[in-house]
Amino acid sequence: MQQSVTIRAAKYQDCGKTFRLSDASTLCTHRYGCLGEGDEIKRRGKRVVTVCRNGDARVLPAYLAKDAIEFGRYILPVTVKEPTTSDEIAGYHKLEDYHYRGKALHGRRVPLIVQSSDPLVPGVLGYIELSTSFMMNRPRAELFNAPFSFDNIRWKTWNKWAVRRYTNIVVRIARCVVSPEFRGLSLAQLLVRHAAKFARLHWSVGGLKPLFLEITADMLRYVPFVEHAGMHYIGDTEGNLGRVRKDMGYILTNLARVKKREILKEESAGIVDLQVYYATQLAKIAAERKISHTKIIDLLVQSPEKLSDADWDSLHRVLRQPKPTFVMGLYPQSETFVRKRIKELGIPIKYPARTPAALKQPDGPICVRDCTASFSSSLIRTRSTRRIQESFGVSKDMLTTTLFSDLSFEINPGDIVLLCGPSGAGKTTLLRLLFSIVGQRISGKVQIAGEIHAPSGDHSAAMLQPLGDQRPLVNSLGTRSLDDALFALNVSGLAEPHLYVKRFSDLSNGQRYRAMVAKLIASKASFWFADEFCATLDPVTSNIVSRNLRRCAKRIGATAVLAAANWSCFIDELRPDRVIHLRSPWDAKAFSWPEFKQAIRGSQTFSAMK
Repeated sequence: MQQSVTIRAAKYQDCGKTFRLSDASTLCTHRYGCLGEGDEIKRRGKRVVTVCRNGDARVLPAYLAKDAIEFGRYILPVTVKEPTTSDEIAGYHKLEDYHYRGKALHGRRVPLIVQSSDPLVPGVLGYIELSTSFMMNRPRAELFNAPFSFDNIRWKTWNKWAVRRYTNIVVRIARCVVSPEFRGLSLAQLLVRHAAKFARLHWSVGGLKPLFLEITADMLRYVPFVEHAGMHYIGDTEGNLGRVRKDMGYILTNLARVKKREILKEESAGIVDLQVYYATQLAKIAAERKISHTKIIDLLVQSPEKLSDADWDSLHRVLRQPKPTFVMGLYPQSETFVRKRIKELGIPIKYPARTPAALKQPDGPICVRDCTASFSSSLIRTRSTRRIQESFGVSKDMLTTTLFSDLSFEINPGDIVLLCGPSGAGKTTLLRLLFSIVGQRISGKVQIAGEIHAPSGDHSAAMLQPLGDQRPLVNSLGTRSLDDALFALNVSGLAEPHLYVKRFSDLSNGQRYRAMVAKLIASKASFWFADEFCATLDPVTSNIVSRNLRRCAKRIGATAVLAAANWSCFIDELRPDRVIHLRSPWDAKAFSWPEFKQAIRGSQTFSAMK
């Protein structure tokens, strides 16, 4: 290994960077290579490392790791890597458009992309972006405020000296974005795991390798996916809702003096500069509208919908909601420190996510006993139908069709039930019959023999169906709670906030189906019903929808009854508790999930469908 040299300057190119070094040589890396001016490096052939106070961080070769996504019976091989080609960088930039902040990051940043070589799958399925951490984070400050020592890094308390010296031992997940049609396959968790591995091996800032990985985000209130990748909740950031009036009012009153740095001198990593910028925008809009500073703050805090889109876009960042923060140690010693401090501070082991309360369970099962259903069509008299009757002996009695016969089964509270079988076997009739009985809406011409008993009490039922209005999705799920609406949208795979404000008609077919599932989840009904479940979806999306519906139904205790003819592509993700297989009008059988799996393995027809 050569002696170390220092980065003097960097020149950016389309897919890479060229660095001028202190020994007058140059170094070429990929576009987001974790290097910057002032960094000290060593190189031997194609291998390059950054020299840090607590070890060496790799720069070249770039990070690349193989992995796989499993859903149902499918396995999709993927590669997680730093983007190095023009196509990879272009795919990464396209996905940036889906990020709800859409704001440029400052400081050092490195994206990792997850890509597939499958020709029928997008080249870049998602990315995670690491960035330098903020100096100020209240939950982190409380967590770190205890003696720590590892690998030349040590402090007794997390005071100003420690903050200035050691903030760079924390690397921040700034963004995690997954292609909209592939949300729900645990890609975000996969990316977090690789981000931790990349950080241990490749990340460095200011001559320090990171010991901790951190993320702070609004979305984690509703979908704390990082927990499944090993990160720990450590508390909520402070936000400024309680003091925004006081802060903005003071700065607006003394704006000229603040700008001259006569008061509020900068001591907190850009916070004052940011506050002055916001106050300047408030003053400008107040002047344009010819209203007082107090009034413009009132509009912002109490009636933001009364602001124009342009004004709201300029001002909404003045308000900072408290956000959950999660941390993990990148090494056994730092991870042990995190776990110990969480216990000492009495922080909940599992994040108290804002999920709906569990549904009230029915007091018993739905019981179907020796049930036979038939449907009678009326005979329309025409010259042609009379000739048919005369020629073929068709009588009125022949227009009565048996849909199913001698059917018996039970649906226990919280079960997921699949009604399956060929087209015309009576799945839709049975589904709607159960829906009518549970929802006490019996009607129609179907004639029933046998017994169907629903649990007593007031238990509502909801049917999967299109959203019929033109309001934003977040207002069209039939729930008054914003938290419940966001939870339903997120767990259904509509986890990008720009989708929350779109109308149902603005969505793709797959997104519309997820919105329908979201409305089912948000209905707070004890029983969910869906006909032709996933019939219009591709195999990937049908697996995602099935996984999400099962996960949510089990979490809140809903009973789901789903009818489907083309069930083979999603059955392994749905994993129904009970399967009612209507093989013909006179032949039906009820299976448990283990029994149905065994039947699938012994079925030549199903084997041919794989």
